[in-house]
Amino acid sequence: MQKRTRTILFIICVVLFCLAAPSIILYSQGYRVDLGGKRIVQTGGLYFKALPPNAEIYINGEFRDKTAFLTNSLFIENLLPKTYQVEVKKEGYRSWEKNLTVEERKVTDAKNIILITQEPDFTLFSTSTQEINLTVAGITASATSSDKEKIIEATDYEIWVFFPNKQTEKPSIEQKERIFLTRFSEKIGKIFWFNDYYLIFNLSDKIKVVEIDDRDRINMVDIAEFENPEIFWSQKDKKLYVLSEGKLYVATNLLP
Repeated sequence: MQKRTRTILFIICVVLFCLAAPSIILYSQGYRVDLGGKRIVQTGGLYFKALPPNAEIYINGEFRDKTAFLTNSLFIENLLPKTYQVEVKKEGYRSWEKNLTVEERKVTDAKNIILITQEPDFTLFSTSTQEINLTVAGITASATSSDKEKIIEATDYEIWVFFPNKQTEKPSIEQKERIFLTRFSEKIGKIFWFNDYYLIFNLSDKIKVVEIDDRDRINMVDIAEFENPEIFWSQKDKKLYVLSEGKLYVATNLLP
């Protein structure tokens, strides 16, 4: 190869490198071309933490990955800043759905997801009045969550959640002082903290679980139906007792 040819090839390589280097650097720093907006933007991400483990994560209907078995979490990065339709699901459980917005250079989290089993296992616990009274005697509904950071504010027909310490560092949904969850035309029965981010209550004959994440739609599921039920959720044992027509039933598989 002649010297002149080598020189030309070298110059071409240098020019190509100079043209490609900025793109490579920008790409490595999270910059992408938003074809819809016809602009260059920095990407963001979505962070999930869900129970049970190995939950499937779908973004805009496309399967992306499963949450880790040990950490129950998944981080999806390099997402263009926009709103995504998200679904978390696993066979045998009710799916969780929400529209989440990703912003530039920020991570949007959904780290308190609980998937509720599709078929709660209710068994007859007792028909003895004395045994029923002894079982439910110590189970009371507290307005305050176990982390002492949230308080239920409910009327006969509405459920609100109040955050008395909103100035402390909390997830984004708790930056508000008070959030409205839901309203019904029927009278609400007893309300318990299912965990620190979900409530369990009965409405007429139906027993429901509702999340307190008010971004977009609120996920609420019916888990059972009994005649004139009175519910008792044992936070200590993670058991749901349902008193219906003089019989006490118990479900032990509601939380993953």
